[in-house]
Amino acid sequence: MGGDLRLIGRWLRTHLQRSGIAALVLAVVLPSAVFAHGGEDHGAPAAAPVPVVTEQSGFGAEGTAFQVALYPTDGKSVLYLADADTNAPVGGATIDAEASDWQGQAKPTSEPGIYELAWTTPEAGADMTLIVSAAGKDDLILVQATGRKGGIQPIAAKAEGSNWKAFGVAGGAGAVLLIGGLALIRRNHKAAAAMLALGLLGLAEPVRAHGGEDHGDAPATQKPQVQPGAPIAMSKPTQFLLGIRTIKVEPQQAADTVRVVGRVIADPSGYARLQPSQPARVVFDPAHPIPVPGQVVKRGQVLAVLEPTLSTLEKGDKRATLSRVDGEIAITERELARQETLGGLVPAKQVETTRIRLDQLRKERGQITGTALGRELLTAPVDGIITDVHVVPGEVVISDRVLVEVVDPSLLRVEAVIHDIGVSRRISGATAASKLVPDQSFPLKLLGVSPKIDMIDQGVHAIFQVAAEQAGHLSIGMPMDVYLETGATSVRTAVPRDAIAEVGGRRAVFVRTAPETFEVRPVKVARTIGPLAEIVEGINPGDRVVTQGIEQLKAGR
Repeated sequence: MGGDLRLIGRWLRTHLQRSGIAALVLAVVLPSAVFAHGGEDHGAPAAAPVPVVTEQSGFGAEGTAFQVALYPTDGKSVLYLADADTNAPVGGATIDAEASDWQGQAKPTSEPGIYELAWTTPEAGADMTLIVSAAGKDDLILVQATGRKGGIQPIAAKAEGSNWKAFGVAGGAGAVLLIGGLALIRRNHKAAAAMLALGLLGLAEPVRAHGGEDHGDAPATQKPQVQPGAPIAMSKPTQFLLGIRTIKVEPQQAADTVRVVGRVIADPSGYARLQPSQPARVVFDPAHPIPVPGQVVKRGQVLAVLEPTLSTLEKGDKRATLSRVDGEIAITERELARQETLGGLVPAKQVETTRIRLDQLRKERGQITGTALGRELLTAPVDGIITDVHVVPGEVVISDRVLVEVVDPSLLRVEAVIHDIGVSRRISGATAASKLVPDQSFPLKLLGVSPKIDMIDQGVHAIFQVAAEQAGHLSIGMPMDVYLETGATSVRTAVPRDAIAEVGGRRAVFVRTAPETFEVRPVKVARTIGPLAEIVEGINPGDRVVTQGIEQLKAGR
């Protein structure tokens, strides 16, 4: 570094007489290069960031039926009223408030559960008594408003003033160097050069190498995670916005259930299969077109037209029989006409016998032509919807062939397969569910349990009736999960299964411990009984467990 300064001094002595002022300016400017650095923007200063204020907590209090959170504002207070057990906003309430120096009634707002008071807490704090009446329940709540609660301001960023101090020192030194240099140029060129060299040496920043620090990007801030036992604060306005709901833990009577597989079948009173009475050919008739699946039909409606298929010998025999019957009909008709012409000469009994004989012959002829040689009309025996059609015009069908199926969609059943004979004898009720119909259950009525074991699935079959108003959501053949109720059991601490969350690799529930405070409690689940989970460790009767909004609390929001 000393050699560099000697070269600079020699050059300055040579050129100082011609460019002394330029050298002085260079001496002032060069020190600024010592502070060159990265990671900062030296353009126009950015606008100051708006400070983020966290949500404000209110004065919370709780009674036997309701809970409140009081938020003082300018000249008034906002009161949030919620149910103590469900945490749901309570609207349409009558709230009489009384403080040491004020009394009045809360005024409801347009939002349910939010009220206004024409009062605000004094600086010294005050106690307020609330008498709440809503939904047929009355409650007395004491609110301790001790001072004003405010939002939490963010910590300001640490100011980096060390560089600016260095710039200030450098600027001052440069100014002194400039003024002194101008004076010396006029008197002594050598002194000016020496002064410039000393100025450069003093303002140069030494380079220091060191270790143990990372000058890369700052690590990203980790997302806060809830911890078991740690309180979680959430203001009442946020709870109302997110729809946080709770349930009070109480002893309950739950039904022991057993899950079995089943499927939807048709009710015989609303199901029909149409088959021909004899071998025949399907005939296309414009007056009676073949139906399509999904078509609504009425009882007695023609669904297919068939023409019997007979061999040559059978047709000859039937035609001979028909010719004989036609001949007898002609003879009997003429005989009846002659007897009626003679009037009283022929006994009335004989005339009546001839008339009966003629009717018998005509019916015989109709039977021959309508079955053996005539067309057969297949009609719907019940009202319903066509589910399957297995024929096309011109096709020859036999008597055991199912041509059309009709079902009444309001009459359906569920067939369950039970592999435990003991369970099949203790069924007191049942419900069914299917993944094809999510978020819906179907109450079932037990019709009967078969006394024999099926040879194919090695189980006992139980038949259940589906309610007519819910049968429209199901289809024949749909797989079902059937939950059989086999008795009742008493559960001391039970919560809905959906209330249990996974926190830190453990099962836990969120318990509301105050109007605006929640707590994560690890739990031990003994068993699940239908939609309930029995808890043997972690909660007690009377606790309010969160059932809705669990993900928001789990994320610590």
